[in-house]
Amino acid sequence: MRLSRYVTGVIVLTAIAMVLSAGCGSKSHKSSRDSSGGTGGSNPGTTGTGTGTGTGTGGNGGSGDPGDATQLEKDIFRIVNEEREKAGVSQLSWCDGLAKMAKAHSCDMCDRGFFDHANPEGELANDRAVAGHAGSYTFDSLVPSLYQQVPWENIAIGQTSAEEVMVDWMNSKGHRENILKGSHTHIGVGVCTGCKMHYTQNFSYR
Repeated sequence: MRLSRYVTGVIVLTAIAMVLSAGCGSKSHKSSRDSSGGTGGSNPGTTGTGTGTGTGTGGNGGSGDPGDATQLEKDIFRIVNEEREKAGVSQLSWCDGLAKMAKAHSCDMCDRGFFDHANPEGELANDRAVAGHAGSYTFDSLVPSLYQQVPWENIAIGQTSAEEVMVDWMNSKGHRENILKGSHTHIGVGVCTGCKMHYTQNFSYR
């Protein structure tokens, strides 16, 4: 009888764990906003795509190899460094912590139906980097363990390829400045494909 109750308890706990692990990506963090609409604003424009203000946060653990990233995230990372090379600024290293933070914000925006650098609780990128969460998504705190601050973030919504979202960001002054900022050393990219395609980039320096 006791064994039967034990087995039943294990099955129930396993089912709960499976439900909690479901969703659009690794639980982590949330992101961003813009007021102009279209390719430069928090509200999607008439084309059905948009980008954020170009301000935001950054990540944890640094390396040049985005091994666990999706192909789309790797392509965005590659194009960022291609643009930096053309501009004559140093290449960025991939940071797993920043990537988890970016993915968390993208997934939180998707799950809760907002598009902004500030989440519904009013937390901005650096707030999330310190707290180690974006809505229900959690990740290791990045400030001050890895970075002194992570206030640089780009977001976008609705684009269907790395090339398309990068064109939109590079044609927006604030986003372009984040991508080409010479003092930045690390980047993380997180894309949620669970709804309207939410993109987040987080930048910082060491």
